[in-house]
Amino acid sequence: MATTKISSAKSTARAINYAEKRAVEKSGLNCDVDYAKSSFKATRELYGKTGGNEGHVVIQSFSPGEVDAKKCNELGLELAQKIAPKHQVSIYTHDDKDHIHNHIVINAVNLETGKKFNNNKKALHDIRRANDELCKAHGLSVVEGQKAAVRYTQAEKAVLEKGQSSWKDELRQAVDLSKSHTSDFESFQDDLGGFGH
Repeated sequence: MATTKISSAKSTARAINYAEKRAVEKSGLNCDVDYAKSSFKATRELYGKTGGNEGHVVIQSFSPGEVDAKKCNELGLELAQKIAPKHQVSIYTHDDKDHIHNHIVINAVNLETGKKFNNNKKALHDIRRANDELCKAHGLSVVEGQKAAVRYTQAEKAVLEKGQSSWKDELRQAVDLSKSHTSDFESFQDDLGGFGH
């Protein structure tokens, strides 16, 4: 099973430096991976897009034992071809954790149009869908539904780990309790009206 996440990069050179140091495999799409930093920069300069985010980094992680480094990198390149076919992309495979994963660095600027890659919720959804299709095509497992019913922020996790209660958790519980015994919005609102007082 492969999971994906995306983040914006103010500096693609920094993202590449980090990814390249630990890479056991590497490849490039629309660029020579050994010259990715200078190629990315030249394209941004050509289109006058030197400000803002220079690119994006997709982390594609596989379950332990599901793929080897070579296969992981090939799957990273295939994912890049699906999600950013007109962009320069460098793919670096790491095996320094218990799971093999790719750092897929995407240059923000489209080679043909000069427009920037849009990193938003739709992009994340499209990346995850493309990744799932890729995994299915290669006989790998895919993530089924959400893993957790509740998603916690880092700050909330830290509070809970200290054994303290989180006001957000208390609010979630109050909402769930109110939903269970109210039938309309007004009674729901009245029931919650005392929360936090």
